[in-house]
Amino acid sequence: MEKYLKRNPDISVEDQIKFWMYLSDMAVSDLSGGMNYASYHGGGSPIMEQIAITTQYDIKERKKNVRRLAGMSPETK
Repeated sequence: MEKYLKRNPDISVEDQIKFWMYLSDMAVSDLSGGMNYASYHGGGSPIMEQIAITTQYDIKERKKNVRRLAGMSPETK
């Protein structure tokens, strides 16, 4: 089964499954509707939102947070 589930050779299958389970909790759970509504970007273009996110946020730190919240092992690189 691991052969078919493995997408990224640098991330264990167990961590990949944990990530997708976490993502589904955040995207399609009963709580996600309220969260998505509350966090909806109220103005401006999606491109400007992406520029703001990538210039103002520490993406590596956010990746660490997602791994921790999803119960994944810390990144080894």
